[in-house]
Amino acid sequence: MTTTEPQKHYPFVDGIRGLTAFYVVLNHIWTRFVATAEASSLPPWFHLLKFGHAAVAIFIVLSGFCLMLPIAQRDGLALVGGEGGFLLRRARRILPAYYAAMALSLLLGIVWPVILPPHSREWESLVGHVLLVQNWTPRWSIAINGPFWSIALEWQIYFVFALLLLPVRRSWGRLAVVAVAGLVVAVAMLLRLGGTSPWFLLLFVQGMLAAEWLARPPLLSTTALSVIASVLVLLSGGAEITIWRDSFPWPRLAWQGHVLLISLDLLLGSATVAVLLLGARRVQSVPFRGLFTLLGSRYLVLLGSFSYSIYLLHDPLLALGLTAAIPLIVAAPMQAFPFVLCTVLPVTLGLCWLFHLAFERPFLRRTPGVPKQVQ
Repeated sequence: MTTTEPQKHYPFVDGIRGLTAFYVVLNHIWTRFVATAEASSLPPWFHLLKFGHAAVAIFIVLSGFCLMLPIAQRDGLALVGGEGGFLLRRARRILPAYYAAMALSLLLGIVWPVILPPHSREWESLVGHVLLVQNWTPRWSIAINGPFWSIALEWQIYFVFALLLLPVRRSWGRLAVVAVAGLVVAVAMLLRLGGTSPWFLLLFVQGMLAAEWLARPPLLSTTALSVIASVLVLLSGGAEITIWRDSFPWPRLAWQGHVLLISLDLLLGSATVAVLLLGARRVQSVPFRGLFTLLGSRYLVLLGSFSYSIYLLHDPLLALGLTAAIPLIVAAPMQAFPFVLCTVLPVTLGLCWLFHLAFERPFLRRTPGVPKQVQ
């Protein structure tokens, strides 16, 4: 059975959030193992954990999809409470936990200075983080808490979405939204604000368009969409592995490298859109039925419910836990990896859950007319 009627909540979307957040944690474990252990001691399969950039790209597509879905179902693409109400809800959702995580990251860095990233003690970096503009320069973006660069980028995307993209969409249509988003990205890169993927705005637009597609009668049969999704997933996965192999001459590519990376991210975004549309239409074809059963499973949905807290706090917690395990990682990295998975990883996730209860969950008040998934 297939349905195209948009719902208020899709559990599999929470499952995707949980899975991608979990993968980001594994990616940062991989990063520290690679920096610590001899490369020859790490097996090829271990490097399947290197695609953290792709996980963040998927997060951005999900954000565009979830924020646009309720809007696409309203006459005139109206925002509940207008632009100001939307931005206030986003501030309530994002900022309290973000500032709490920033304070905890700095506190941990003061107590254990070895885990504090470079430039974290510079006042310019601190101001940049407070204002959520640290992604504008690589020097700030690696300070205090590495994953924070994407929080700043998404925060800026909210303003572009509410104040620019939605008005353009209402007045001139979908193609105009794509054109304006491309112009914003080009300007950001020309101003050298492109150190941390400003083209993710285009992935956000992909999520927006997917939500609109879902709110309209289906243009493709479920079978055709399944074939397209399969091809896009295979292409994007193969491209990720090919482009990010160790021999890829990234530092020498300049603007050609950016074009290649943007193309790769847009391909991944298209695959994510196809999967979202299939999941929302309750596809029953194999293998997607098994995929959505997995994504809707209790534990992935649970991880998705506090994925924001995982993303905010896992990096300094991992740095602290893995610092203690450095001797074991140097001596026997592949023996150390199961140990880290059984000790550092669950403790990190548990502390992120406690952080969620203290600093994120209290601000998840329901707003009438706004689905829970986008609160």
